[in-house]
Amino acid sequence: MSLDEPFNDLALSDWVSTAERHCAEGDRLVQMTGTARPDHFEIMISYDKDYSCTHYRTQVPRDKPELPSLSGVFLAAFTYENELKDLFGIEVPGLAVDYGGGFLRTKTKIPFSGDVTVKKEKAKPAAAAGASGAEG
Repeated sequence: MSLDEPFNDLALSDWVSTAERHCAEGDRLVQMTGTARPDHFEIMISYDKDYSCTHYRTQVPRDKPELPSLSGVFLAAFTYENELKDLFGIEVPGLAVDYGGGFLRTKTKIPFSGDVTVKKEKAKPAAAAGASGAEG
């Protein structure tokens, strides 16, 4: 079964107010993660209520990597926010519990903050005709 739970684009300016609304409606914070894109960081977050998830993604500019903390709304957000800080170098003003860049031990300091190169995959050849594996 496939659920219709797409990621909704969310303006960075609506980041905190959206969390506050979900909290007021009795939702729980499920996850927050990030990925590096060539011109920005993409932060994804999910909320759940009654086994139905709502997902968002917002963009944090690379030239000013700052994401307002949600730890004042959902205390558990501090773990995700410290990870974003350690892995991507994103500043998180208002962070309730700040490990100061020492939450994760990584071989490289801020490993996902560098340049991103987008590579296109080569198309894979189609399977040989008649190679279904059934023999008569």
